[in-house]
Amino acid sequence: MIVKYQMSYEDYMALQKDSLKRTKFHRIKSSILFILLTVMVFLFGIVLSILVLPQSSYLMSFKLYQLLPIFIGILLALVMMCYVKKFYAFATIAKLRFMLRNDKRWPHDITLNIHEVGIDLTYSRENSDTTTKVIWDSVKTIGQDRNHLFLYYEETEAVIIPTSYNLLGKEKQEILRKLLKQHLNYEFQNNSD
Repeated sequence: MIVKYQMSYEDYMALQKDSLKRTKFHRIKSSILFILLTVMVFLFGIVLSILVLPQSSYLMSFKLYQLLPIFIGILLALVMMCYVKKFYAFATIAKLRFMLRNDKRWPHDITLNIHEVGIDLTYSRENSDTTTKVIWDSVKTIGQDRNHLFLYYEETEAVIIPTSYNLLGKEKQEILRKLLKQHLNYEFQNNSD
């Protein structure tokens, strides 16, 4: 089965968003940044409460009042935790968009030859074709969003298969579904129509 399409900037960004969830590299960096930002928010809560709360000698004589800045820091860290958790993905995508804002390489012509042995990915750019052969056994991770299927054959390399009905059609979607089930034991879900 041969699928020809033009990979757009949006397709590439969809791959980057998916790789943020799936690759070990991004999970480690996200965890480290989450811990650092949570500690910073906690310390900011302590400093802010020390500056805002009244500092009289009478109030400072109570042990619980002395612990109040720590409790406020913990409370602020807990409230901000969901935002801190999403910050790495937001910052990484924003940085990538900034770096690619003037990139004129889009769209790329892509030809996928999907067959029993694997996938032949032909990438056409500036009058030269590059072909990558990916066998089914080399696919390590599978990701899917609304319009794409991502077959990771290396930690940061993936084949992007568009799954829209307009591009593939019913017959090609069925062939793809059978090949994925047979070789990767993956149940393909078509979310886009």
